Amino acid sequence: MIFDKMENISDYFEELPLLKKVAEFAEDFEKNGKEDGTYEIDGKRVYAMIQSYRTKQQNSEMMFEAHKKYIDVQYIVKGIEKIRWAKLDKVDLVEEKYSSGGDITFYEGDALFDFTLTKGTFLLLYPEDAHLPGLSADKDVNVRKIVFKVEV
Repeated sequence: MIFDKMENISDYFEELPLLKKVAEFAEDFEKNGKEDGTYEIDGKRVYAMIQSYRTKQQNSEMMFEAHKKYIDVQYIVKGIEKIRWAKLDKVDLVEEKYSSGGDITFYEGDALFDFTLTKGTFLLLYPEDAHLPGLSADKDVNVRKIVFKVEV
């Protein structure tokens, strides 16, 4: 897991070269904007999902998620959002959707750490990082976020 500002993403290019594509898309988005939706960046290797929604207070129905095929880069372009984080081996499996072609598994458990993302920050999540996004940091607010999927 990496928590940083998008302006520093080049610090991670050596470890994850596909992040260059993420940086280029984010820069273009900041200059030209884009509608909500899914955008191919480099075929299935890198794509972006632009989302607008209202954050929510955590409730008992919400679960952690994790992904095997892709690294998540969750980048806030407007608003503030809390993402809860736990190591995958510290949460309990609830539902797996890998076998049906999806790339998401759901878990229950307790967070080890909370990250508060604001405009210009990102949280990079590896397959071993369970996360619970979309939460209100203090009060419910409107958020615009890009979730980049980077092939492992």
